Amino acid sequence: MKNPKVSVIMSVYNSDKFLSESIESILNQTFRDFEFIIINDCSTDKSLDIIKKYSKNDNRIVLIENEKNLGCAKSRNKALKVAKGKYIAILDADDIALNKRLEIQYNFLEKNKNIFLVGGGTYEIDYKGKIIRRFLRITNSYLLKKRLIKKNCIYHSSIFFRNEKIYYRDKFIYSQDYDFFLILISMGKKLSNIQKPLIKYRISLGAISWSKFIKQQMFAEKAKEFYQQRLKYGKDEYDEFNENDILNLENIPEKINLEKDMIIAKKIQDKDKFFIAFSKYAKKYGFFNRFLVYYITRKLF
Repeated sequence: MKNPKVSVIMSVYNSDKFLSESIESILNQTFRDFEFIIINDCSTDKSLDIIKKYSKNDNRIVLIENEKNLGCAKSRNKALKVAKGKYIAILDADDIALNKRLEIQYNFLEKNKNIFLVGGGTYEIDYKGKIIRRFLRITNSYLLKKRLIKKNCIYHSSIFFRNEKIYYRDKFIYSQDYDFFLILISMGKKLSNIQKPLIKYRISLGAISWSKFIKQQMFAEKAKEFYQQRLKYGKDEYDEFNENDILNLENIPEKINLEKDMIIAKKIQDKDKFFIAFSKYAKKYGFFNRFLVYYITRKLF
C-alpha cells in the first residue's frame, strides 16, 4: 500500500481470546486510508492463525513475525521503522477502537499542527465486554504536561501521533509508554487528549499480576527519574541502566496476590471473584485484618 495516511500498530502475544474483536475494530473504522501493521511476537496460542485469516482478506494488513519473543517495545519499534503513514496509531491486542477513532484523531492533528501526540477518553470494560466506567482525560497541553511529570495520564492504547521515527526505549519492559511520553516532553513536543471516548480498555482479573504491577510502578519511577536528569543535565543515565535490577525481584507472596485479586475484583465489579479471594484470604491469614476490615466495614459494590 503506497503512502497511507495512517499506520496502525498492534503488537500481539497470546491474545487469541480477544484478538478478532480488536482487529475488526480497526478494519471497520470510518477512516479507511490506513495500513495495519500487526507484529506477532512468537505467540503460542491461535493468535497467528487469526491474524493470517484476516490478512488474506484485507491487503491493508502487514504481518510481521518475530523469530523470537522481543516484548512490546522492541516489537513496536520494528513496526515504526517500516511504517509509511503520516501518522501512527497504537492499539493493544485486547482493546477495542470505537469506529470513528481514527477519523477523529486524524482530523484533530490535521487542524492542530502544534500538537505532536493525542490520546483519548476511554471506556473500561470487563472480561465480557461490559462497560465498567468512563474516563475523560486532561485536554489542555500545559496541564497535561504538569500531570504527566507526576503520573501517566494518557491511555497508551489510544495514542495517535506524527510519524517522525521516534522510538520506544526497549529497556523499559514495563511503562515504556510513560517513558515515551516523557521523552517527547523533553524534546519540546506538545501532547493532548480528546475527551470523547475513543477506545474500550479491557480489564480482566487473571491478566493482572501484583508482581507485574509493582515492577510497572518501579519502571515508571525510573522514567520520572530520567526525565528529571534530562531537565537538570541535558541527558539521562539510560545507557547505564540495568533493567534486570527491577525484573529480578523476588516473587511476591501469596498474601499480597490475594489482596491484589480482591482489589481488582472490586474494580471490575465481580462479586464472585471477590468473595473467592476473600474466603481464601480469611481462611489462611485470618478474618480480623486491617485490609479486610476496610472492605467489610464499607459498601463493597
